[in-house]
Amino acid sequence: MPKKGVNKLAKMSDEERARYLQHRADMEEEARRRKRELIARFIKNKLDKEEAYSRMNRAKLNQEWRYILRRIKCKQMEADIQGMMSSFNFMIERKDRLIQTLMKSIDDSDEQHRRAFQAHTETLSYFLSI
Repeated sequence: MPKKGVNKLAKMSDEERARYLQHRADMEEEARRRKRELIARFIKNKLDKEEAYSRMNRAKLNQEWRYILRRIKCKQMEADIQGMMSSFNFMIERKDRLIQTLMKSIDDSDEQHRRAFQAHTETLSYFLSI
């Protein structure tokens, strides 16, 4: 079966054939241009979707990372608080011991003062009775 295009071209004059071939070349070029535009639009849409996914994933990762950092910071702060409580309790016990020592010293001083005063009073009474 012979091709129709060949017979069609054979029947045309040189000028018609040139116009027809130019028209076909223009149509093929337009089809290639549309195909490139379609591919470019498809790639741009795909890139936009990927960028949106990237932003969403980055936000999720940042959220998870912040959560992990908060947990670590909480553990560090808990350890710091335990250390401060231990130090505070040690200082309280130390000051309590110091207060007890000072109270004992005051009691001893009061007892010594009372004895000295009693001895002085007895001495005065002895001298007055002479």
